Amino acid sequence: MVPPRDIGPFVTTEPTSPERRRLTGRAVVPGQEALRTVELFDARPVVNRREAIITGENSSFRYLRFARIALVPEAPGYRPITVQLGDTEEAVFYVNRGRARLMVARQAYVLGKGDVLYVGLGQHVTVEADGPLADISEFRAIDCHTAYPVQLVRHAEIEGTPLAADLGRKRPMTQRTVYKLVDQNVQACRLLFGDTYLAQPGGVGSYPPHFHGPDGPYGLGDRAKEEIYHFRCESEIPGDTPFVLQNCARPGEPVGAYVHIFDEQAINVTPGYHDTIAPPPVHFMFTWCLGAYTEGHRDWSEIYNRPGYENEW
Repeated sequence: MVPPRDIGPFVTTEPTSPERRRLTGRAVVPGQEALRTVELFDARPVVNRREAIITGENSSFRYLRFARIALVPEAPGYRPITVQLGDTEEAVFYVNRGRARLMVARQAYVLGKGDVLYVGLGQHVTVEADGPLADISEFRAIDCHTAYPVQLVRHAEIEGTPLAADLGRKRPMTQRTVYKLVDQNVQACRLLFGDTYLAQPGGVGSYPPHFHGPDGPYGLGDRAKEEIYHFRCESEIPGDTPFVLQNCARPGEPVGAYVHIFDEQAINVTPGYHDTIAPPPVHFMFTWCLGAYTEGHRDWSEIYNRPGYENEW
């Protein structure tokens, strides 16, 4: 098992609109003159605010949404943050670092690093810091129609169980642990969620290249899922700017097409293959959130591997 740890510093930014958070990544597609554009997003939080990162207006996502909450009690403007889910919305709250106290239906839940709270339709959530810092990601799915209870998942309780999948044993650079924090252990409409930690710098994540989107000749149709990756990166070289290369090749294309992604950026990986490569000195981890196209159909293993890579897990 690759143990979880903080990667990259706590980085914040000034308030901005979701429109300005939308970035355009570009990748060279071998054999083509045109550059491929990719949906990237500035995912840096703002101190003592809830900031929308991915919305239905600044992305092509049908179901998934993403927000950040960063609470620092000693900084100006600190106050509890209130989050109201719509009547057809569910969400998971994940602690990137620090500790948070969430109140739902008069019940308090204290979450540490890596812990997740699932909250169902129409619920009101109050978020507070439970210490000097609470850095939280909120992933939400819309158009949901079954109310499930609040469910708490502690990262430590997943570690060492079948929900912590040690993958990449065949090749050292791909060794990683995929923590499936919201899987069949949690009742939900559309959401699946977890985090992935690499065993070494210069690692390869999400390997082999795989696809579980709806479109193209290999699309999974009503079994499809859309997905957000959110990256944290750091380099062993002082002053270096760390990044990863994310494959955005589409099913049927014979070779990969990679886009640069930097620390605290998120990407819509739905349209293409998923595999991530880091330069030799770069450590990285990422959180991933899947949204099922068919409500209740939450089998994340339904994927299409790039031909020839079927036995590379």
